[in-house]
Amino acid sequence: MHQTCLNCSTHYKGHFCNNCGQKETHRYTVAHVFHELVHVFTHADKGIFSFAWNIIKKPGIVALDLTEGRRKRYFNLFQYLLIIVGITTFLVTQTHLIERTLVTMNKGTGAAQSSELVKLQQSVAAFLQKYNNIFQLILIPLFAFFSWLFIGRGKKRNYAENIVLHAASSAQSNTLAIVTSLLMIVSTTDTHFVILSFVSLFVILYTFTISYRQFYQLSWIKSILFAIAVLACSYIIQTFTTAVSVVIYFLLNR
Repeated sequence: MHQTCLNCSTHYKGHFCNNCGQKETHRYTVAHVFHELVHVFTHADKGIFSFAWNIIKKPGIVALDLTEGRRKRYFNLFQYLLIIVGITTFLVTQTHLIERTLVTMNKGTGAAQSSELVKLQQSVAAFLQKYNNIFQLILIPLFAFFSWLFIGRGKKRNYAENIVLHAASSAQSNTLAIVTSLLMIVSTTDTHFVILSFVSLFVILYTFTISYRQFYQLSWIKSILFAIAVLACSYIIQTFTTAVSVVIYFLLNR
């Protein structure tokens, strides 16, 4: 039976448009709307919950599948990344986790802080919280550069494929960060908060390690060493660029 696609006006035969891929449509009903909502979240192959579970278990495998063309089976990686980074940024902003981290660190040093320094720290924390999502996304191509430099060139993987790898790794770490952020919110002592902060750092190291091991098929030792090297180099540059960004931000807003 020949039909006309309501999306692109192409004449086609069958149930799917051969030009844009849209399935034959029908008028919306309440039941159809409900079905679509359930389908988005629970579909066995491409649902967001199914993808979240895959990204937690095997970020490197997901990235490998995507770079080798097996993409139809997954929810869109970059769409998921934006959603999950938005959630973690909301948690960080609403709970003032960065400010609380600075306060806890100051208590740990035991050194007296001038009121001017405290105000500066609070302003920096507010700045980092406000633009947490931007910093999270900017780090991905930076991480990708060093993973390409240290591993990718020898494995015949280009820079763009390393961006996909670190997008998957960041999606995993941000998904797990939801749990650690919620635990930080309900932590009752500074000791608990410090422990959870170290757990958060370990989670980031773990996501890099498991991603490199799965994507590049490396040993655990090599994966850990490369993860440490990429993190160290990236955070040195991040610290410098963050400091410059903070200075520029305060100069423009004086």
